[in-house]
Amino acid sequence: STKLYPVQFQGRLYEWMSDLSPDGEHLLYTARNESKRQQALAMERYGVTMYDWTALSKPPQVHAIGLWNASDGWSGGGAFRDSRTLQVNHTDLPKQQLIRPPGFTVVPTQARERVDTVLHALRRTGWRVTHEPEQWIGMGETHPFTLRKGALELNFISDQGYRRFVRYRWLADGPAPDLEGATWADRDRRGRLLIARAGRVFIWHGGQETELADLNADQPPRPAQPA
Repeated sequence: STKLYPVQFQGRLYEWMSDLSPDGEHLLYTARNESKRQQALAMERYGVTMYDWTALSKPPQVHAIGLWNASDGWSGGGAFRDSRTLQVNHTDLPKQQLIRPPGFTVVPTQARERVDTVLHALRRTGWRVTHEPEQWIGMGETHPFTLRKGALELNFISDQGYRRFVRYRWLADGPAPDLEGATWADRDRRGRLLIARAGRVFIWHGGQETELADLNADQPPRPAQPA
């Protein structure tokens, strides 16, 4: 298939509009890059203006084996119904699909808001919604989507600048994990709590926290800032 990025990915991946397949083999992600170079490449290869897109890849690479243009101001992101069925948040699949991924079934989402896409993925992995506000986008911490898995609570928040972030809480009695500043937390198949914080992943089990991985060294180089 055609490569979208000739050397390395440059842009912003939106993790809460993306999903890893249940078998861990594929990543469905949404990304943005408004550079003139990116738009020139999209026009040359696909004949479209494209600065937002949804892509299917085999992690850890982001090489697109499935690709959908999401530059209409609404489309973007998706979730797996199963390891071979993709639910993508796109308003016009026939027009927006640029690379059809072989061996996959692709269906549109009926979501009223993009958060519904990630909610589908969270429900699939055992989370349940305990509070759904009438209005969510732009309402801040007073109107979060709230989900729970066991003693772990997740508040999914959209502020007035339409930025999205999460807050975790531990609701059980006894020793509690350190969830301050956590960007992601969930239980693994062995029931242990995994926590991502400041570029590091920790396991919290039996009242003890152990570092599993430090990913800070894997950050891509940042461009030099002007003096």
